[in-house]
Amino acid sequence: MSDGPYKSLPMKPRWRHAAKCAYKEAFSQNEIVESVTRASHADWRAEVRQALVASVTSAVAPLGQQPLFADQVLADLAALRRGCASPLEASFVRNAIDAVVTGRTGGDAVQFAAEEALSDRLLCNYRQVEEHVRRDDSIRNAEFVRNRFEAAHGQIDLSGLARAALRTGEPLMRRTRAQFTDLDAGVPL
Repeated sequence: MSDGPYKSLPMKPRWRHAAKCAYKEAFSQNEIVESVTRASHADWRAEVRQALVASVTSAVAPLGQQPLFADQVLADLAALRRGCASPLEASFVRNAIDAVVTGRTGGDAVQFAAEEALSDRLLCNYRQVEEHVRRDDSIRNAEFVRNRFEAAHGQIDLSGLARAALRTGEPLMRRTRAQFTDLDAGVPL
């Protein structure tokens, strides 16, 4: 297994790349953050329909008279949850319900729901990678991968990621590849 246990990881290619970044010490913390951010954004684009985001937004937006109509909003969101096509959609709607219950309204509730759904998915994928490394390699390497993911998770801009996913803010920056011109401009040590 010279290529590492991440090669046989039953996940999407972007998550295998994120696992590779966390597994190999040659990758910096910023590279892990970038790969995890891109992988979770790709998950959102692949699994969450824009029609559902629009439905959730329209359900929580007219909450000017929240004490009178909060039950109707919760009923509308529960109906949307039954029609979810993926676990990430279900997590998004469930977190929108939690946001409404805690008193959030409008765009704030949608933003909160997207952040929490993305965070839940990130943590779930971290655990999946760690479990795979533990099973195929060693406990020490699994702990190393977990620690690298935990450090990266603290640096991820979940708010910006959620805005990019919801298309309410700036899109993700394009990946910048480092151009090395000589031996001294190599990987930072």
